[in-house]
Amino acid sequence: MLAASAVLLVVACNPLGAGRPSLPAPPHPVVQGPVVAAIRRTGVLRVASDLSYPPLAYHDGTSPGGFEIDLAGLLAKALGARLDVVDTPRAAMRPGVAGADLLISQLTRGDAPGLSSPPYYVMRQAILWREGESPVPDRALRGLRLAVQARSRGQTVAEQLGVAPAVVTYEPSEALGAVSRGQAQAAIADLPLVVEYARTHRRLAVSTGRWVEVPLVVVVRQDAPDLLAFTSAAIRELEQTGGLARLRQRWHL
Repeated sequence: MLAASAVLLVVACNPLGAGRPSLPAPPHPVVQGPVVAAIRRTGVLRVASDLSYPPLAYHDGTSPGGFEIDLAGLLAKALGARLDVVDTPRAAMRPGVAGADLLISQLTRGDAPGLSSPPYYVMRQAILWREGESPVPDRALRGLRLAVQARSRGQTVAEQLGVAPAVVTYEPSEALGAVSRGQAQAAIADLPLVVEYARTHRRLAVSTGRWVEVPLVVVVRQDAPDLLAFTSAAIRELEQTGGLARLRQRWHL
């Protein structure tokens, strides 16, 4: 099996988010319940998200932006509420986030305690290659200095391939930065992050492999089955109406 089942051409372009298509219309679920009613009454939907994952969630100047933030905003509009994003590292979400109604942060089912929605995006992994490096078969990765984020999907792929990473970082951007700094020959991370990093840093290559794809879900607080039903209905409506496809187009996903 080749790590480079596909080598992606990444071209430098406008700044992240520049000239993107407009947002789709918010969904209109008819689900009612005590937590849904409470959010509508207070007028605030609190969402925990790790804002270090462009283009999914990141600091856009002084405000949060990205694919997942747009999705959270549509859910807030559907509830008639204001979106309040709490910047929370993904590692800190594993025991749960007190005070958050939803967790929208590249999570898969079981990553954090709570109720899981239908998938809103399917995540793939990719390899960022240093200038002068060429994509190699999976088995040859064992001879390279590889960087990954700790406890990430990229680290899981590396372990499955029998690779002991030479550089393990806390933030995904640090793993990708290790390639630019020459500390690593390659890095494995989520495809959108790798593509965005290569788009903003010259002379880097990106490849993908035939590794397992994982669905990302919204995690809803454990005591809110009505909010889960609302969120699930909203995601299904966005999928059926093309709203999710439009969000992906906005962020080149």
